[in-house]
Amino acid sequence: MPTASNCELERGYDGDRMKRLRGLAADACFRYRAISVVPVLLAILVFFRPGDFGRLDPWLSAGGLAVALLGAAMRIVAVGFSKPSTSGRENFLKAENLNPSGLYSIVRNPLYVGNFLIYNGVLLAFASPAALLLFNAFFLVNYYFIIHSEECFLEKQFGDEYRAYKARVPRVIPRLSLYRRNDYPFSAAKAVVRERGTTFYWVLFYAVALLVKQYRLNDGVIVHFWRYAVPVMLLFVLHAVLTLTGHKRD
Repeated sequence: MPTASNCELERGYDGDRMKRLRGLAADACFRYRAISVVPVLLAILVFFRPGDFGRLDPWLSAGGLAVALLGAAMRIVAVGFSKPSTSGRENFLKAENLNPSGLYSIVRNPLYVGNFLIYNGVLLAFASPAALLLFNAFFLVNYYFIIHSEECFLEKQFGDEYRAYKARVPRVIPRLSLYRRNDYPFSAAKAVVRERGTTFYWVLFYAVALLVKQYRLNDGVIVHFWRYAVPVMLLFVLHAVLTLTGHKRD
């Protein structure tokens, strides 16, 4: 006779109050996952002073950009190879298929791993150890609940199929030996349309972080302002064009 899963207990079937509260927290974190990091990032830019590492600063900026680009590439590949009806951008859970191949064959949450790399890359460029510690503490707690909410839904939706996948594939640390080729073709159009917003916002935050860093460390002087502003403005125009094009297709 099947027993109730932890997810069922937290939805209030047989669980105690703390488990139900954890379920509610997971649902809330998932619902607001797209905006929950924004106030934390803004607080970092306003209240945290970037570190002055002298000759290492250009390397930190370049290294941070490389880490962020790796995270962005991970997201683009995961989205481009994803099957239809496997996930959405909405604030509620839905899925009609599982993604067990490609990046999803080595880690269950490649999009969130990509987010982790993007945010940490930007903050590495900002060069504030305290900001890195604060953000990652928030990120780990927030995404623990987000992932928990998704896993409960997928377990309920797909049953033993998902439980077998969950037992085989790690949650957030990729295991390359498990890699399985994608069983669905790559869609560049899907990757561009779905990732345009994420790309725009992280590049914007990266540029603003470097500008704030210069302003704070150089007593209000920003060197080569347009070097940062022009790429962001061009990306803003491209984002607007892609958004309008996507709306017309809809």
